[in-house]
Amino acid sequence: MAFRLPPRKASLAVGAAALVAAAGVVFVPEFASAGAPDGKSSSAAALSCWAIKQDYPKSATGLYWLKTPRMTSAQQFYCDMTTDGGGWVLVGRGRESWNFHYAGQSSASNVRNTPTGTAAFAPAAVPGDTINGLFNGGPIDEVRLHRAKNTTGTSWQDLLLKYKNLADWSWTFDGGLPLESAFFDGTDYSGGYTDETGSTSSLRPYNYLSTVKDTNNAWKKGFAYGSLDGGSTSASSYLYRASSKGQAIPFTQVFIRPKITAATGGPAPATPKLLSGKTSSSSWGVTGVVGGGTGEENIEVHALGVVGSTLYVGGKFQYVQKGASPAAGQKVEQSYLAAFDTSTGEWKSDFRPKLNGMVWAIKGAGDKLFVSGDFTSVNGVANTGGVAALDLKTGAPVSTWKASLIRGGGTARGRAMDIQDGWLYIGGTFDHIKGGTTIAKSPFWVGGAARVKVTDGTPDTTWNPFFDAGVYSLDASSKGDRVYFGGRMKHMGKQKDVAINDFAIVSTAAPGGHISGLGDTKWIPSISDPTKPYRNTILEVGDRVWMGGSEHDLQVYDRDFNNKIGGNLARSGGDFQSSVEINGVLYAGSHGFDFDYTDGWTYPDPKVGGYSNVHRLNMVGAWNAQTGKYLPNWNPIFASRAGNGVWALVKDNNGCMWAGGDLKSGSWTGSAYQWLGGFGRFCP
Repeated sequence: MAFRLPPRKASLAVGAAALVAAAGVVFVPEFASAGAPDGKSSSAAALSCWAIKQDYPKSATGLYWLKTPRMTSAQQFYCDMTTDGGGWVLVGRGRESWNFHYAGQSSASNVRNTPTGTAAFAPAAVPGDTINGLFNGGPIDEVRLHRAKNTTGTSWQDLLLKYKNLADWSWTFDGGLPLESAFFDGTDYSGGYTDETGSTSSLRPYNYLSTVKDTNNAWKKGFAYGSLDGGSTSASSYLYRASSKGQAIPFTQVFIRPKITAATGGPAPATPKLLSGKTSSSSWGVTGVVGGGTGEENIEVHALGVVGSTLYVGGKFQYVQKGASPAAGQKVEQSYLAAFDTSTGEWKSDFRPKLNGMVWAIKGAGDKLFVSGDFTSVNGVANTGGVAALDLKTGAPVSTWKASLIRGGGTARGRAMDIQDGWLYIGGTFDHIKGGTTIAKSPFWVGGAARVKVTDGTPDTTWNPFFDAGVYSLDASSKGDRVYFGGRMKHMGKQKDVAINDFAIVSTAAPGGHISGLGDTKWIPSISDPTKPYRNTILEVGDRVWMGGSEHDLQVYDRDFNNKIGGNLARSGGDFQSSVEINGVLYAGSHGFDFDYTDGWTYPDPKVGGYSNVHRLNMVGAWNAQTGKYLPNWNPIFASRAGNGVWALVKDNNGCMWAGGDLKSGSWTGSAYQWLGGFGRFCP
């Protein structure tokens, strides 16, 4: 069936049959050069298939060389020079089992050299960076899906998807890219999203698109029709269906048509250097959960810290263990806190502190390792409750440093820490603190936040922001003027003088007062229910402040919160829980396992408030730390044991990033996925 556009556009010429008949056979006919690049060689690469068609109207469908100023080198592509005036570039093709990853699938050479036919059923897709280069930095306007309509591949449909303000390419069709319209066989549907659009009516089974995985099709994704009879798992069928209830997934070609005719602009802007998305081998890990239990507070790793060449791991784990099947002596009980070599990953067995509760935060300074958590003592030593300073090599409490957190009616919790200008800032759930030279005096009355001297643990009784609920995260600015606090707080001051909204900016000057007019009143929650949002992670990077938590949002503002730089919403699970900056990239950890919605703002349904793009997210995402732009090239390969995700991120002395949570496996190596015991690392 010929592809027809709505009346507002020119009609399409019949050309689909030529694409099918030439399955696997592509050619560029000889024609006289008129001086413009004709795409017949890399040295004569054209700006676009469209430009070739305009300069050489008799150009036939086949292989051509293309290069725009945004592309680093000329590449060969398959161009449809017939349909609707030609100029289309094939960027993907396949039947079922699309992964919809930004990095593409299979290889670009498979896309161009085997554009159709049964040999093209295994999906192949051009990388997103290459497609952005083909558009030369311009907006992504439309995509044409050339779909088989029967099992023999003798009847076809062309579906035109017109995007809504899509600035950069995304392969994440299954995440729901916003559409201006979708045009099926003479019917134009306004709006919609690429995860599901069109009509679900059984009278119009071809006027429908679904790209999401479904149990009835063995969880295999593609560009499916609606209530269409036929299809099978046969290797020769152009319509795949895994079961009688499954939707028919047709063999589909994905075309774009950048109408680039002038070499404007220059190379693509430089982007920060990313870490590898593959986990580096590390044989040791931590396993088991003390006391068992489920949920976010009962996972292996909640805290990571690095001092020199040592990685310190804290959480609720029970054992240190070497590999999935440890030999005798390679699974050792060492609960809550352990140390590992950052280069080899080997467990440092001399570091053997004995804590009686979980660790939530770790910070190193000089010759001390500071830890905070739910413990009431370390090695049975007095005045080490909730916070302690330990020897870097043995883990024994430092005798010259004393402090304790106190909570009336329950166990105190030290959940967050940072160090700045000789002070150790502590946040959590506690109402008194004592330590240092005042250890014998009455405890100091506080509200979930305090600071003590790094040298001996003496509290600063002149500084007391006093929050009315638990602090989950804090970051002391390197500029020395303020500390950012996040959690469930609603007020500051002993008389609840200042109303805040889960986030506060506090002066480092005594008495630790609220800095009015900044972010705690200007940041935008993702849900209107005031009991829901809380801040799990806050990090200042230069003149930017990143903050994340529930419900599933990660935001970045300028330092004084005059401007919101960017925002993101994770859909499945997805609370953001940790962050770290490495080489200009902000990495943020979560328990989100499917999509990141750029500029998404409404939980639980990002479609309510709208968003500008969708990319994949697997527990940790990457963003340009200054611009807030999501970096879809980074899609890490690792898995969570119970779905609680990543709760700690830290950079080591080798430039690697360690991620901790309830991680169970990493990247594929040879014949299996790497074993991970609670944590893993990603290196340059």
